[in-house]
Amino acid sequence: MIINQPNSSESIDIARRWCAAKGNGWSVSASLGEGGTAPVFEVMSPDGPKALKIYDAKFSLGEQGEIEKKRIDQQLDLKGHDCPFLVQIYEGGRFENRLFLLMGRAPGTELEKRLDVVPRNRIRQIVDQVARAAIFLRDRGLCHRDIKAANVFISDTFEHCTLLDISVIRNVSDPIGLGTDHDGQLPIVATARYSPPEYLFRLLEPGADLWHALNVYQLGALLHDLIMREPLFQEEYKKSAQNRYRFAWIIATTNPTVTANDVDRDLVLTAQRSLDKDWQRRSVLAIEEFLSDTNVQQHHALQVLGLEIDSGTISGQSDLTTNLQRVVEIAKVLDGSIILYFREKGVTVRHETHPGPNDVSRLLSFKWTTPAVGDNSARPPVELKVTLQLEKRLNGSHFALSLELHTQVNAKDMCRQLALPELLDQAGIDTSLTRQAISGFEQLALKINQVSPEQ
Repeated sequence: MIINQPNSSESIDIARRWCAAKGNGWSVSASLGEGGTAPVFEVMSPDGPKALKIYDAKFSLGEQGEIEKKRIDQQLDLKGHDCPFLVQIYEGGRFENRLFLLMGRAPGTELEKRLDVVPRNRIRQIVDQVARAAIFLRDRGLCHRDIKAANVFISDTFEHCTLLDISVIRNVSDPIGLGTDHDGQLPIVATARYSPPEYLFRLLEPGADLWHALNVYQLGALLHDLIMREPLFQEEYKKSAQNRYRFAWIIATTNPTVTANDVDRDLVLTAQRSLDKDWQRRSVLAIEEFLSDTNVQQHHALQVLGLEIDSGTISGQSDLTTNLQRVVEIAKVLDGSIILYFREKGVTVRHETHPGPNDVSRLLSFKWTTPAVGDNSARPPVELKVTLQLEKRLNGSHFALSLELHTQVNAKDMCRQLALPELLDQAGIDTSLTRQAISGFEQLALKINQVSPEQ
């Protein structure tokens, strides 16, 4: 049964005639929705269900039609690809006076519609699969540009994802783009609320830096939606329904809140880092860090540094008000929670607190040695430095953490650093900072452990 969309009756008739031209075994069975350029229909074929996109007349004719035809040709270059998490492309071109694209029928339903019921233990797998699709495109010199939950289909069992709408892919080395850099008008092919400021406002020239920063941001936004169980900036979106400029300002200046007690803390921190408005700081993340096996590698890295792998419970408490005293007290809580973390990992640390780089900061130092391997093995020292700093912003006070991890690899001194996104000073900030610091340390441990003997 076909569920008609408001402007799709003519497209349905064209889809029926297209199926009739294909021959026996082809028929239109249902409407799958209507996007910005075209309605999409489920069609039955001799090989099973597929998805047929019939482009609107205004996107099929004239200059806009030529642009969309080039985009279809670009998608057809991926025909027969071997990525299981990216929609398959079968056929495309013109039929009667319309452009069309025949694609795979992804199993399941739109992920955005199921955010509230996604099992928490499936989040890592979902993001892993979408990241693999992004990596597949990246390795072929392409960027998707509109990764979001609404463009992901999830199977009924939450075990398999498919990234859709590859009409928005762009060659990362293309300085012009298909219709997006034309005549200096610079429209964007993406969703504003899922676009970082450097892309939304064209603050970076098209190139590898921009597309990597965009990939990381949008994967982080997908993580946010899964963790928070709602679309990015949802409340602000509702409040700004009559003022798009206000919403654009929020997108450009606000780091969204990402927090949860029932989600692995490394996922929370990865989402926070990915949604950092500073594109250079955000771009330190690799897309590979969204893959599920990163968590396994991280546990191994902690063991190499002498920590047991059992997770501990992190908690803290603070309710102070003045700036300096707040930093001092938060630092005490942070120090105690990190000590507890190491103790639960089987490590006793020497810890010290020092003045930080300014009057509203503190430097926490934690030192230990790794277990000896054999009678004569050296025990390389390890030091974690955590700098806590209070920052004043127009929208309130924020805490910022930066971490340094020092140790020896193959008798060579090594150091890795990590600057973390600011967190608004609000209820539960001590717990959030502790989780952020510990997850940051675990990611630094992974970086240290990935160093090759020659480095």
